[in-house]
Amino acid sequence: MREWHPYRIKDIVQLVSIKSEDLTLPYIALDNIISWDATFVPSDSATDGNSNLCEAGDVLFGKLRPYLAKAYIPTETSICSPEFLVLRPNKGTNNKFLLYFLLSKSFISHIRNQVAGVKMPRTNWSQISCYPILMPSPDEQETIAEYLDKECEKIGRNIELLERKADAYKRLRRSIINRAVTRGLNPDVPLKPSGNDWIGDIPAHWRIERNKNLLTESKETVGDDNSYQLLSLTLNGVIIRDLDGGGKFPAEFNTYKKVHPNNLIFCLFDMDETPRTIGLSAHKGMITGAYDVFDAIPDVVIPKWVYYFYFCIDQRKALKPYYTGLRKVVKTQNFANIHIPVPPLEEQKEIVAYLDEKCGKIDAIIEKIGTQIERMKELKRSLINEVVTGKRAIINQ
Repeated sequence: MREWHPYRIKDIVQLVSIKSEDLTLPYIALDNIISWDATFVPSDSATDGNSNLCEAGDVLFGKLRPYLAKAYIPTETSICSPEFLVLRPNKGTNNKFLLYFLLSKSFISHIRNQVAGVKMPRTNWSQISCYPILMPSPDEQETIAEYLDKECEKIGRNIELLERKADAYKRLRRSIINRAVTRGLNPDVPLKPSGNDWIGDIPAHWRIERNKNLLTESKETVGDDNSYQLLSLTLNGVIIRDLDGGGKFPAEFNTYKKVHPNNLIFCLFDMDETPRTIGLSAHKGMITGAYDVFDAIPDVVIPKWVYYFYFCIDQRKALKPYYTGLRKVVKTQNFANIHIPVPPLEEQKEIVAYLDEKCGKIDAIIEKIGTQIERMKELKRSLINEVVTGKRAIINQ
């Protein structure tokens, strides 16, 4: 490694704070930038009129929740969220080298330990400006940036292939579930119209029931009892909130609903916005009162049957006729009147056992792919960190 010279970040960049209300310019929000990846993705975010001006070649760094590592180089004159610091490199500072440095694990780890606030932690220019950085010559900065561009692109392609593979398995799982909960396991069974376009034909011996004949709503709240675990409904199901990872136990939780194992959790609000429509809890805990909690009526329906059915169907199409208000809420009384197909109880058990086995195998494959993806992402982060801190020489490689 050639000689690298010590600086502080404020020695190599200028902080730019120019407000702009020019709505004709492209807008860059925090949720447009992929964490650790410096990639722009479109979103519906729009400026509230409080934006900063940035030029092509500036380096943006997200100061809100900086541990998310959101950094980006605009390709044209734009306006951006005030949650970005706009850094303009001085002469002799390669903006791509600086970008990679801001995405290094060493820098992000340091800033994460400096931020203030629990719910909305932010860093600021004072904390970032004095952070030390070793700078090679401009030529070597450019060489390093080009090397990382090439290597990160390779890793990115591998990650994309793995993600597409995982998506294919997820589609397979959904297809298997959909077939089982609308047609059963016997391919030769006689069929009849279900009466719902979004369900199609169903086995002739199945019946159609309204949700209110299958489920009872549980409205029991925790009151002053704070001994319950805090739960969330996510894309991965109903999970226990990780309060050690920055989450906070709610100060006011008396309206939170009690949840027991095998309770069905439905998200019946913002139906066009959230993919988190249903979960089956394996835990005892509490969840915000915004969600609807149901018990399956014993000897009528198995909770997991209802879960599998609502997991796989086209939920937007099924529930859209029941939307009300700007938030597209499905009122509980309307949800109670939705009709779904129900096999005999013993057949429900057979189908659930079949799906548990099939989905278990697919989930194991998806989990393995997920582990490979995380390893590739960690490889990329480690590579960036080692190269921009001079721990790994790349000259003449």
